[in-house]
Amino acid sequence: MFEEIYREARQRIVGLTMGLGPDELARTVPACPEWTVHQVVAHLSGEASDLVSGRMEGAPSDEWTARHVAERSGVPVPELLEQWNTFGDEIAEMERMPYQFALDALTHEADLRATLGRERLPDTAWQPTLVWLAPRRLKNVTVKTELGVLGDGPITLEVDGYELWRAFFGRRSRRQMESWTWSDPSPIDDVPVFPVTRTDLME
Repeated sequence: MFEEIYREARQRIVGLTMGLGPDELARTVPACPEWTVHQVVAHLSGEASDLVSGRMEGAPSDEWTARHVAERSGVPVPELLEQWNTFGDEIAEMERMPYQFALDALTHEADLRATLGRERLPDTAWQPTLVWLAPRRLKNVTVKTELGVLGDGPITLEVDGYELWRAFFGRRSRRQMESWTWSDPSPIDDVPVFPVTRTDLME
């Protein structure tokens, strides 16, 4: 599943960013350490390069991802996308691709779409990963979304599926997560894999 998710996300991001002008490439992408659109693409290309070359020391630390951006600061986006396609094809031939790469690509695709004012990520792209991730991340929670019931824990949460999916990757603030319909207690700290955004992120 994750190989296909990664490949399709890469293809959509290439189509999304290939023809962007300087102003769009310079836009700041919220919740992506103040990276620009250009820098997000640099990170995606860089992490793929690192996986193929085995340069994974320190992954997935802030220092590791910052290196992707720094090393490619002067590389035009079309060249970055070409490199990513080359590395991505090699990743597809691996016996087993780390699922984190697929989730990261999807997350950044959603980031880019929101920043550029494009349509939201297709439901068919993120929904399978929510169904897979929710019971693993929230083991003590029964999650009720428009997709049905996920998990069977003693705590209940009623929430829009996309909101929960974005929150898993730090794209919703603590205040936003507190506003969801929780039973008591509400294990909000169990939701985000990455640090939450300090300000509300509306998409």
